[in-house]
Amino acid sequence: MRSVLLAALLAALATAAGAADLTVVGLGGKTITLTAAQLAALPRGEAILHEGAKAVPYQGPTLTSVLREAGTPVGPRAHGAPMHAYVAVTGADGYVAVLSLAETDPEFRKGPIVLADQVSGKPLDAREGPLRLVIGDDLKSWRAVRNVARIEVRSAP
Repeated sequence: MRSVLLAALLAALATAAGAADLTVVGLGGKTITLTAAQLAALPRGEAILHEGAKAVPYQGPTLTSVLREAGTPVGPRAHGAPMHAYVAVTGADGYVAVLSLAETDPEFRKGPIVLADQVSGKPLDAREGPLRLVIGDDLKSWRAVRNVARIEVRSAP
């Protein structure tokens, strides 16, 4: 009986963790909420998170595709004023990592940036997910925000 209850509890926690919506505020102030299904339909990528001597592969929608959904200019459209914008990624615990908007665009960097929903091909656990920011080529994992709840693009003064 205990094992059945434990299995049901773990399944409920996994479902709850995967069900969180993501709020994204684009450069022009357009605010959208993306569901897990909408995020799953976006272009995906893989980024390696360096945790000490370990290199761990994370998979999920690319940050660029998420920003594009909120109307943020990417690629050639990012020229000019968007070049002095930045992206604040906030976790459910209030932890924030900041990247320049140009830094998020694959036309400016080699390493991918993903909002991971999987690690090594398996769903993230409740400690990390449902989404974790993973910035490929970062040598430290300090900007790998866990439990991403909000992404906001802001213009620097």
